[in-house]
Amino acid sequence: MPYRGDESYSDWGASDLREQRTAIKMTKRALAEELGVSERQYAYYESGHTKIDKTLQCAVRWIAGGKDDEDVKSQGTLTDFQKERISRLLNAIHNHPRHDLNEMTQKILSQSAEEISVLTKMLGANND
Repeated sequence: MPYRGDESYSDWGASDLREQRTAIKMTKRALAEELGVSERQYAYYESGHTKIDKTLQCAVRWIAGGKDDEDVKSQGTLTDFQKERISRLLNAIHNHPRHDLNEMTQKILSQSAEEISVLTKMLGANND
């Protein structure tokens, strides 16, 4: 498994995430759905069991209305070519036969697809 350096993690703790969620008056389930993660995974973040990465922090801030926040803004936009490639990648992930993959690989692909979807929604909103 590749090393994930500390720079990819947020400085938010579990209580910061909980405060953000309660400030925007969302249930754990609703925010988890909006983020594209399971309610169980979200509970791991909010309990402090799983570290919060910068992508999740950015997505929560975006949902909370921080679209004008400089840290949340995209550093660019996606071209039509990039959107098409991302769409094809997501389709390939969703349509790949699951019986060919071990459980860990299935989990990685599924989580990757969810995170890519969240990020492209955020970038898509900036493209408007």
